[in-house]
Amino acid sequence: MMKKMVRALLALPVAAALMVPGYVNQADMAHAASTTPPMVLSVDPGSPLYTNNWNPFSPNARWGQAWMYETLYYVDQQTGHQTPWLATAYKWESSTKLTFTIRKGVKWSNGSPFSANDVAFTFNMIHKYPALDTNGIWTVLHSVTASGDVVTFEFKRPDVPAFTYIANTPIVSEKIWSKVKNPVTFTNTHPVGTGAYLLQSYTPQQYVLVKNPKYWQASKVKVQTIDFPVVSENANTVWMNLSKGEYTAANAFAPNIQKIYLSKDTTYRNIWFAPGGASNLLMNLDKYPFNNVKFRQAMAYAINRPEVSSKGEYGYEPVASMTGLMLPANSSYLDRSLVKRYNYQYDPQKAAQLLASMGLKKNAAGQLVGKNGPITFTMIVPTGFSDWIEDMSIIQGNLKALGITLNTNTPSISTWVNDMQTGSFDMTLNFGLNDYNPYFYYQSDLATSNSAPIGKMATSNYERYSNKQVDALLMQYASSTSTTQQKNIINQLQKVMLQQVPVIPMFYAANWNEYDTRYYVGWPDASNPYATPTYNAPDVEMEFTHLAPRN
Repeated sequence: MMKKMVRALLALPVAAALMVPGYVNQADMAHAASTTPPMVLSVDPGSPLYTNNWNPFSPNARWGQAWMYETLYYVDQQTGHQTPWLATAYKWESSTKLTFTIRKGVKWSNGSPFSANDVAFTFNMIHKYPALDTNGIWTVLHSVTASGDVVTFEFKRPDVPAFTYIANTPIVSEKIWSKVKNPVTFTNTHPVGTGAYLLQSYTPQQYVLVKNPKYWQASKVKVQTIDFPVVSENANTVWMNLSKGEYTAANAFAPNIQKIYLSKDTTYRNIWFAPGGASNLLMNLDKYPFNNVKFRQAMAYAINRPEVSSKGEYGYEPVASMTGLMLPANSSYLDRSLVKRYNYQYDPQKAAQLLASMGLKKNAAGQLVGKNGPITFTMIVPTGFSDWIEDMSIIQGNLKALGITLNTNTPSISTWVNDMQTGSFDMTLNFGLNDYNPYFYYQSDLATSNSAPIGKMATSNYERYSNKQVDALLMQYASSTSTTQQKNIINQLQKVMLQQVPVIPMFYAANWNEYDTRYYVGWPDASNPYATPTYNAPDVEMEFTHLAPRN
């Protein structure tokens, strides 16, 4: 799943629901007897994506699967703090051997016992079907085995950061998934997890989750029912429903959140846009002219990133460092002298000089012309992403001033994701990565192992950057426990970012988050940031053991 998605709430009347067989309905009675209305969260976009898919490894799964499938540990994206979850402890037995002790007494929602065998099966299934390995875990793993309550991960080489990827992997039932012919395409319409909620009903307009009475920490789960109505891809509809307050919580971008949302109810309405990593402008490096480093440097000077931040993102998302480092959190890594040397500020004249040094010249019509004719390409962002569409318009104007024709397109989210994964694009924006350690940003975006040939599915390096020196640095970092050596490696990687411009960090992604405390309290906020309210796994694991109806 993607680390961040622009999500918004649209509350609709509860439709006549298709009941899902095999699931308990005890929560119906609790709901009927309670004066507290069900929680309403709408985090899924509408047709054609609103399909009955609960596969936690599928990019098209319903967001509600995060309330069903759990991970070994909860790792806080902001701080890196670790909380035991399906595992009670872990230990590095050596630099290439990691063990997890699996929690006893946990049951799957169908009543079957959860065990270490389920954990080992999950990781070996991911190995058998590489399309499921979106974090590239098996590029470093050698084997995963279970014995008693212990799961042992053997590595091909030392890789300390792999702990976070392993800890955040959703675990599925061996008994069920071992019978699945193809887990990549499996839609899992009758989901069975260890998590806090069950699927009660599903329609193409709305689905409903109810509390799992067999949950291993059921006493901490106070929210009985959660409604997930479909989200409109029409931004105006989203903003209207935000304003009307037809929600409990939302992850929605709005151009003036104070006017649209907060001013309507100053007692109960709140926002906390938890800080995230840099959202990148991606250029397809397998295509001309993006395969020329001078052209990429020119783009970094040509695009008015402050205007994108202030107008397209309405000032909610500050301009990102061209190093990709999350600032100010990662300030200790920043090489200020290197940043000053390149000075990637908005500078159309500098951009024009770099383009001229490539032999590109304007024709009589004012078009910038290369060896194959006028420089023209297409930028895509998903339909309904109103801020990104405005960002794209600003970028289009910036490039037009240099004689470059930027065509624009707004495909469906599923098409956009597929185009990025397969390299079927020229230019696009991509989400920020919410991770506490800069290694994860560089590894995700720059490692060759996360790329793929055009037409094949890349896992995260969608721009198709490949550099053996960078791969070696990432490998060295992964095997190091020396903070001095790690800092030196990060310094070298930020130098690559500035010199090679594999991507253009645009702005620090805000985790859009509006919530209402009229009926439910305990939300994470800036004063108590116990989780990032992304409504993804594993954050919802933590959040929904804190939320409760207002007394």
